[in-house]
Amino acid sequence: MINMEGLVRQAGTYRLEIERARLFSGLNLIVGANGAGKTTLLEMLTTLQAPDEGTILYKGRKASDHLPLVRSQIGYVPSEIELYGDMKTGKLLTYLAEMKGVYASERIDRLMSDFRLETYRRTKVKNLSQGVQRRIAVVQALLASPTFLFLDEPLNGMDAEERKFLITYLSRYAKDRLVVVAAHELNEWEDVTDTVLWIHRGRIRYNGSPRAWKLAAPLKVWEGAVSLEEFETIPEQNIIHFRMLPEGVRVRRMGSTAPGPEYSEVEPTLEDTFFVHMDVLARRA
Repeated sequence: MINMEGLVRQAGTYRLEIERARLFSGLNLIVGANGAGKTTLLEMLTTLQAPDEGTILYKGRKASDHLPLVRSQIGYVPSEIELYGDMKTGKLLTYLAEMKGVYASERIDRLMSDFRLETYRRTKVKNLSQGVQRRIAVVQALLASPTFLFLDEPLNGMDAEERKFLITYLSRYAKDRLVVVAAHELNEWEDVTDTVLWIHRGRIRYNGSPRAWKLAAPLKVWEGAVSLEEFETIPEQNIIHFRMLPEGVRVRRMGSTAPGPEYSEVEPTLEDTFFVHMDVLARRA
């Protein structure tokens, strides 16, 4: 478990302030709009940035008092990856493994096999697609079997098959470890998320189970098929998602009551819930 108490990080006019939050074993999903503070929080959790105030405890240990030990248990995949492009994949992972104190080639071979990187063992990293480079970045974070694994937008650049594989892999890895993922596309994480941490303008707005977050949504979600003419009259801020049909438009929207007889209430997804909460905050502003 990770405990955060009284965290403050000031960067120019931007301020991240977290009174109290907890992350548990399993897959923790950090959600928020651009500029909310997700990356800043991740960089503090990975010890890349130190808070100006407050403490972070990793299973009861304070990072500033046990920095080498805490860092040895952390794996990190930033949103912008920078790998040694002129190195071949196999050489790069061997080098990074040794930097982490991992000298067993079996661990590297197993991860390369799991992430289907064997084909690229002797290929220079700079000649690989963004999706393959992202897989390499994830593997380097897993080399030392970290207890705490942090990933910032890990699906960037991946195709559908790669995305599905990584989500499945991380959900299994998180069974007895603490995995934290910051993501914009929430529906892909719907079935594997154990804890949601919603951050808005530098403050934690929710920290708990996905189901409780959905139940706390102040508006309901409705879905129905309408004509194109009717669709064009719907206020844009009420629309969550829509899909064009041969005979009209299938609309998913938010509201306190059914917008019309053609709509039925549906169970909200994580993404629906995020949009509802953000819409309510915007209306109150």
